[in-house]
Amino acid sequence: MSTIMVTGGGAGLGKAIASALQRDGHDVIIYDRKRGQDVCKPSGSPPAKLDVLVNCAGVNITGWLEKFSEEDWDQVMDVNAKGIFKMTQWALPELIKTRGTVLNIVSNASHMPMTTSLAYNASKGAAHIMTLQLARELTKKHGITVFGISPNKLKGTEMSKDIEDQVVQHRGWTKEYAEQYQINALLAGEETDPAQLAEFIAFLLNNKPRHKFLTGCVLPYGA
Repeated sequence: MSTIMVTGGGAGLGKAIASALQRDGHDVIIYDRKRGQDVCKPSGSPPAKLDVLVNCAGVNITGWLEKFSEEDWDQVMDVNAKGIFKMTQWALPELIKTRGTVLNIVSNASHMPMTTSLAYNASKGAAHIMTLQLARELTKKHGITVFGISPNKLKGTEMSKDIEDQVVQHRGWTKEYAEQYQINALLAGEETDPAQLAEFIAFLLNNKPRHKFLTGCVLPYGA
């Protein structure tokens, strides 16, 4: 089995991915801010014989443009975009040795922007194009597979609940109206179950032949 690092693995989708991979017998290393770890400033050496890096750490701070602070912009861009750059660069020496894989968790916000989410939309657009670029750079040169998955709104995560609260605050809606508004925008009519998505991701990562031809692709998961 593989050695897999999951950033943001302490909660939400990252935790679900880590759990699914552990059930399949992989050696999973969780990298998370709750453990005092910063994706923008990785320290020490990467794990030896690292086969897969899953860049899942993410944050969202919403707000209307005229009131959105530079500090909030920097925080969102740092975690969601710079974090991919720094973690992939940090893990690269070991990924070269294993001809490993980088999976970036993007978002449908990279191509379907949300109102009052300028920084998040921009950061996920950056994550999308970074995935395509890193594949062009790392696959032919080092045999490293780089691909992404863009889920729609996730059900029951800390980020989803926080965003629901922020939407109510910014738009003056009731919580019930905000929830229904967001569900109506989803083609499937329901939010994505993190555990179900995590099982799909674990299936892809269980062996290289299942995902190596996805290099340079960003898969949508829910419209």
